[in-house]
This record gives sequence, C-alpha cells and structure tokens, in this order.
Amino acid sequence: MDGKKDYYYFILRVIADSITILFSWYFAYFLRFYVIPGSRGDPFDIFVKLSILVLLLFLYFLNRNRLYQSMRFFNWLEELQLVLYSSLQSFLCLVVILYFFFDVKVSRISIALYAVMVALFLVIERVTLKNLLGRLRIRGKILKSVLLIGHGDQIKRYALAVTKLPGSGLRIIGQFDANGSPIGEVPQYSGDILEIVKELKPDVVVIGYPHDWYTYSQQIIAKCYDLLQSVIVLPHLPFTYIGSRIVDFYKVPIMYINQTNLTYFQKLGKRWFDFLFSLLALIILSPVMVLVALLVKITSPGPVFYTQQRITEHGNVFTMLKFRSMSCRKQQSNDKTWTVKNDPRITKFGRFIRRTSLDELPQLFNVLKGDMSLIGPRPERPDLVARFINEIPAYQLRHKVKAGMSGWAQVNGWRGNTSLRRRIEFDLFYIRNWSFLFDMKIIFLTFIKGFVNKNAY
Repeated sequence: MDGKKDYYYFILRVIADSITILFSWYFAYFLRFYVIPGSRGDPFDIFVKLSILVLLLFLYFLNRNRLYQSMRFFNWLEELQLVLYSSLQSFLCLVVILYFFFDVKVSRISIALYAVMVALFLVIERVTLKNLLGRLRIRGKILKSVLLIGHGDQIKRYALAVTKLPGSGLRIIGQFDANGSPIGEVPQYSGDILEIVKELKPDVVVIGYPHDWYTYSQQIIAKCYDLLQSVIVLPHLPFTYIGSRIVDFYKVPIMYINQTNLTYFQKLGKRWFDFLFSLLALIILSPVMVLVALLVKITSPGPVFYTQQRITEHGNVFTMLKFRSMSCRKQQSNDKTWTVKNDPRITKFGRFIRRTSLDELPQLFNVLKGDMSLIGPRPERPDLVARFINEIPAYQLRHKVKAGMSGWAQVNGWRGNTSLRRRIEFDLFYIRNWSFLFDMKIIFLTFIKGFVNKNAY
C-alpha cells in the first residue's frame, strides 16, 4: 500500500535526523571542552540529560514545518530553507527553556556551536538521503504506480515531469479517457473507471481535464473521491469531505483531495495513547470482564466470546472480539442484517450487556493489538462495506483511519439501526477535524452518555 511505503520513509528520515541531531549535540560538547583552548569542562551528564530535550524539540519543529511529508515534492532549496528555519526555532526555544527553567548554567559557546553544526549536518544528511532514494528510484526500486485520468495540457505537463524526473519514483501505468490524445506510449483504458482502478491497483490516481470539461471532471472526481488510493486533482477542487493540500510537483501544482490531516507523529502519539490506555483499562476492568464472561456462560450455552470479521484502516480485515450476546444458532455467522429492537436472537443477559455496551469491552484487546483505536469510525462487516460503498457517497473514506471502539457518531446517538448517511457525516467530520483534544472530548462523552444508548439493541 502507498501509505505503508510512506511510513517506512518516515521512519528512515526520523532515525537519520535523530542520529544527526544527537551527533551535532555531542560534537559541539567535544569541540567546546576538548578542542577550543582555555575551556573548563561542564559535567557530561548534564549534556546527556539535555540531549533528550534537544532531540524532541528539533523533531517537533521538523514535523511542524512539513519536513516529514513525502520527499518527492521537495526541491532542495525549499528543504534547505525549512531545515534552517527549524534549526532557528529549536535553538531559540532551547535558549528560552534553559534560561527560565534550568538552574544549572550551560556553556553558551557549546549551544552556539550546536546550532551552527546541526543546521549544516542536517542539510548534508537530508540531501544525501534524498540523492540515495533518487538513485534507487532511477534503478526502478521503491516506485509508486500512477494512473492518469483525463487529458489536456495540465495532465500532459504532469506526465512530462514524471518522465523527465525518474528520481521522483513515480511510474505511469495507464491513462483513462485520453479523448483521442494519448500520452506517449502509456497504455490506454476505457470503460468503468472503478473497475480499472480495481484491476490495476495504482498507488496514486491523477485526474486532469481542460477547463471546458469542468462539469464532466466533477463527475469523475465524485466517482474516485472515496478511493483508498491517494487522489490528485489538476487543478480544480470541488469537494471538501476530509481535507485537501496543495503541493508543487516540479512546477506543476497538484492537489490532494482525500487525505487525512494526521501527521505520522500524530499517528504514533495516538497509537501509544491507545496502547497505554487499553492496557490500563484491561487491568482495571479485568474483574468486571471476568464477571461478565461467567454470566454469559451461565445464562446461555455456547462460547463466551463472539468473533466477527470487520474492516479497519486501508480496508484491512481483522477479527473483532465481543462478549456473546446472542443465542448460538447455526446460521448466526452468516446473518446479513443488523440487530433490531426486540431481536429474538438476543439473550436476556445479552440485552443488558448490549444496552450498557459491556459486550464491547473485549475490543480493548483489539486496541492493544493495534487493529482498532479507542476513537474512530465504528468498524463494519466486509459484506456490508461492499454494499455501502456503492450506495453511500464517501463511505470508503471512513477507512482512511483506524476503526474505533467509540466515535463522534456514537456519542451523538448515531449507532445501531439509525441513519447511515448521518453516521458517515459525523465520521468524516471527526477525520477532518481530528486532534488529541477532540479524542479526549469523545472519551469523556463516551463515559457520560456513550455507554448506555437507546439505539443499542
């Protein structure tokens, strides 16, 4: 998947940057106290402790200045400017912290040496890494496949940029709807665009039409909007379901129209919070879960847990755990309907744990494992997802993030047998406006009104 490739690049860049930052910090100490004459050594352990602060500060500003987005869309001058800007920000922030919050005096010369060297070494490291990745892409490694949709000057300019710059790591695998103007020897396709995307499995879909094809291009964009692949428009943007961002691809403006706003650092932070919270919750709630498990076993013959295939981030399938709330039936796993009010399949105790959401507690194991998040769109069964994708616009966009135990739709009452379209609206609002504080708000509301719900049958 496209997202997995970018994640590996992100990890590689973070490791390389971290090594460079720490090397600069300790090298500045060495120069100040072992090379420059007339110096008196500060305790080394102070610099070791401060190195953690220095590293976190710098990584924060590098991330804030977009230096961990795809390197394919940075020219060397823009990257140089952002690295220098991040160096200045982290330096000033470090000076303020040391001045106001540290009693121990730290050599100002060593800090100044660090500020100069870290900027220099980071530029060298990032240019080197960029060139290394560029060489690998020229050799046909770590490529992203691109499907072009449309025709006209803009899409020709984009294709020309890809052709002239093999270091971009993009490979055009086909063109749909060339309208008699095919691009070079690119394979041509026609028919149902969604079937073509399903067949070719591109990493990126690029849509571009002349201005007088505006109305038709909107129809194509509407069809492609909720693809799990990255979708790029050249250059019009008619939708704002999740979010958009404009970048410069070698002087060709391109616009992503179906991307989440979460950075990789935010995703890592969210994952660590999920892990720690679910682990603590499992420890605290273990007596309750044992009691519920015993009562499920006593009140109805059959297994304690109920497992079912569900869909999460990137369309991946996982096995979701719940306490069994229905009587064991031969065809239960093949049912294609939601539960409804007074559903005869539900046991008496099952009705209680469903109404109080106690049946959801085993999903904490799914969160701990990483299949789910504490907060996100509720996961759905694969057969229902396949149906809803064709019935509800933008439904697939829910799978841009991990499925959650609770979510913005659930705490607002949109769960169970309620309007699916309204649920999708709330899910997409959550994805578009995600923040850590928003997650905290949903967790708080879940405890206040999310567990017991009139629509939880």
